[in-house]
Amino acid sequence: MNSEIQVKKNIFIILAIVVILGIAIETTRSQFILQVSSNKASGSEDAIAAPKQNGISQAELALLPKERFLILQDSQDESSGEIAENIKQVLAYMKKEFDVVDVTQFSNPDPKYMTIIVTSENINQIADLDGVMQYVNEGGTVFFTRTPEFNDGLYRIYRKLGINEMDYPVMTKGIKMTSNLLIQGRDAQIGEDLIFNSSIPVELDKQSTIHAITSHQLPLMWDTPYGKGRFMLYNGTNLSASMNRGLIAGAISILNPDFIYPVFNMKVMYIDDFPAPFRQGIDPNIYQDYKKEIPDFYRDIWWPDMIKLAADYDVTYTGAIIKTYNDRVEPPFEDQEGTDTNNLITYGRDLVKLGGELGIHGYNHQSLVTDQERVKELEYNAWPNEESMEQALGELSDYTKRVFSNYAIRVYVPPSNVMGEEGREALKNTFPDIKIIASLYAESANGQEYVQEFSVADDGIVEMPRITSGYAHTDLNNWYVTNAVSSIGVFSHFIHPDDILDAKRSKELTWPVLSKQFRLLMKDLYEDYPWLRSMTASDGGAELVHYVGTKVYVEHKDNKIIGYMNDFSKEMYYFLRTDKKMTSLKNCTVVKIDEGVYLVHATGTKFEIGLEG
Repeated sequence: MNSEIQVKKNIFIILAIVVILGIAIETTRSQFILQVSSNKASGSEDAIAAPKQNGISQAELALLPKERFLILQDSQDESSGEIAENIKQVLAYMKKEFDVVDVTQFSNPDPKYMTIIVTSENINQIADLDGVMQYVNEGGTVFFTRTPEFNDGLYRIYRKLGINEMDYPVMTKGIKMTSNLLIQGRDAQIGEDLIFNSSIPVELDKQSTIHAITSHQLPLMWDTPYGKGRFMLYNGTNLSASMNRGLIAGAISILNPDFIYPVFNMKVMYIDDFPAPFRQGIDPNIYQDYKKEIPDFYRDIWWPDMIKLAADYDVTYTGAIIKTYNDRVEPPFEDQEGTDTNNLITYGRDLVKLGGELGIHGYNHQSLVTDQERVKELEYNAWPNEESMEQALGELSDYTKRVFSNYAIRVYVPPSNVMGEEGREALKNTFPDIKIIASLYAESANGQEYVQEFSVADDGIVEMPRITSGYAHTDLNNWYVTNAVSSIGVFSHFIHPDDILDAKRSKELTWPVLSKQFRLLMKDLYEDYPWLRSMTASDGGAELVHYVGTKVYVEHKDNKIIGYMNDFSKEMYYFLRTDKKMTSLKNCTVVKIDEGVYLVHATGTKFEIGLEG
């Protein structure tokens, strides 16, 4: 009897020791997570609070010649207005000044303008066409941004535009670059099934330089000298799209010798729906390739592949947490069914250890809108009110804090890139540390997505749109990347872990194929643009705040480019396009990134680049 009691006592002691060890290990593990996950210092707040310095006084600034552009638009033509808006945004990113004038009211071109940019298709509308020709002849530059209307105005000047022969406009397909007007984009192209233009068939003179052609070899974009100046003509109709802004930036850079403009210089990669619960069970394709169930595939194959890719090609991940995939939009939200805290712990810890960041996607995948029409096509449920949104987001906050109690969530990615103003308010009320919203840069197909520009909103939220998406290495993705890098110096991309499980999003490709394509996409990016700075969304937001707040002025004087920066707090990057050799550098470094194109890293409020005369 005593021996039985002793045995039970020993078993009890052993069990107690096991429990204590388990608690100790879990406590240590949790403390480790919390230790590596503390991020209370905010980069964007630091950028705002950093001491500001000025490179030029207001008195000196008043005497400085300004880099100024003139946009001529037809106020009665919607397409002309859309192209003008896109050009204004490009120039705003470049921190260049501009005026907008109705083409019918324009007269006496002022030589102070670096380039006159025409968005009207009807050359007959230019009130002072002879004055424009004289402006170019004396050294000015003009950029015609769309196919000219076939009329008397075009007949008056077509020879001056480098055209020997021409015919009536036809429908053309595709774009293929033939120069480095796009940085590292000499071979960039879009297939004929993806883009259409109305173009004039032309035969150009030998002095013209062709920068782009159609799929059938028709000149689509060229520049040509006239007198002391130069014309650039885009023989198409789609420069209103944000995804073609690199063409606008490249055209402006080529037309103006020794042209320099600031860029963001950042590379940001988002993983939406991660960490999140993985679908349970078997996917036939995954099981055929790996003999694993879905959660095991992500743990043993997908995530290790993603970690290796990050190490090989300098990628920093920003994840967007999902708690559950239920479609509930009314309380209660405390139900733990469908959640996976282990995924949050395991993948969240790994993400932070890799130098990445944890953001949020939502309590579930229901977009934060109260208008059912906005999510009807997505087959989502609209929220009944802002209060319900806040309750669900509050549950998400509690969920993340149970694991990462010392971690400030600063990044929000709207589910399916859709959100409303009521959702924005609910988000700010529930997650006071939110500093960044990351949605879409491109115009949306159905008009429901939240489309952004890189900017700081009136409420202080940093707008950080994503530009490309998916695992596939396609000409279209490459076109978007090349245009975005050429215009603003940004790569911003997102993927979903479950793209692999969706036949439409994966285009019926399996992970062995998709992983190779994704590696090739990131390898090409790394080799073409090795200078892009890899960073989290929060770090990118801090850089954006600094960029937006810095005022830039450029002077060309005595074979020098002199850059002045006011409200300057750290460093700025610039693209410089020049054919001249550099003779001296002050407060900056310069790296060649393409033929005749350089990345300038300015570290002082006033920097200088000496050029050979």
